[in-house]
Amino acid sequence: MAFVTDNKETILAIIDGWSGKLTYELLSDKLQSELGLKRPPSRHTYTKHDEIKHAFDLKKKELRNKKSIAIEEAKSIFDSSDKLSHLIGKLDNDDATIAELIKRVEKLENENQRLNSENKRVIAQNDILLERFARWQHNLQKMDGVDMNKLAATIDTGLPAKNRD
Repeated sequence: MAFVTDNKETILAIIDGWSGKLTYELLSDKLQSELGLKRPPSRHTYTKHDEIKHAFDLKKKELRNKKSIAIEEAKSIFDSSDKLSHLIGKLDNDDATIAELIKRVEKLENENQRLNSENKRVIAQNDILLERFARWQHNLQKMDGVDMNKLAATIDTGLPAKNRD
């Protein structure tokens, strides 16, 4: 459990940036190599943490959707008269420029994909927290002797300043 708690942000970043087939085994292998672990973490290590399990499930769903969309786009490219090779053929014959442009586009697409995935995960996590807050608020209102105004005033005072000495 401490492994996941200590490395939660790294695990979430790897999941957010994942492309290709995603399994718990592949994720464990990646984490083992990234973090220099003696052995890969087990599937159960991740599933005990809701945020990581949720991020994993969202990424799996996103990758499945992306695959079906890519298949449809590929079919449409082959069916259209504006084939990719025709579009690239319109560029100058400077292979180095084309190769560099392709690298930059791929880098930007990967970064965009990672950020979109992270954004979806954060939005989903926010929805979970908002639902939890609403549930807590509802349950507090049903309790005898709980003054919601007094409770709100107490909660909203904020945290004490950190002592950095």
